[in-house]
Amino acid sequence: MILMALVGEGNDTGDAVHFALTRELGAPRVRRVFVGFLPCQDARIRRLNIEARTRGSDENVTLVVGINTPAEADAMRNMGAVVCHPYRRGRVSAMVPVRPLDLMISADLVHPEHVLDAVEAYSECFTRRAAARKQRRTQGAA
Repeated sequence: MILMALVGEGNDTGDAVHFALTRELGAPRVRRVFVGFLPCQDARIRRLNIEARTRGSDENVTLVVGINTPAEADAMRNMGAVVCHPYRRGRVSAMVPVRPLDLMISADLVHPEHVLDAVEAYSECFTRRAAARKQRRTQGAA
């Protein structure tokens, strides 16, 4: 299962990313988890741990929306998620610092080259998982 964690409270970006993935992959393959409503960071991280236990094919994606703190983003990274930062008119949220393997995503039709749309971001996550799996198999055979 692919885990994508979307930074920020904004449901508008979460909706746009969810709808784009659903249109491309089909509704049964996309699961959306919103943790922004939970009152404290500890409760959100507990919920994230529960949601991340679900295993499935890498053709399925769980989109976690409402990542608001660096600790939540780190917890998601530790669970194997790719943290995605919404890119809005040249700005990125300062709530969670961007790390080297994080992705910049946008629901806008026109965006800079380094910013991906939702489907491109899923594709990047899928490619990374496949490469990591291949590397583990290669190391195991050696």
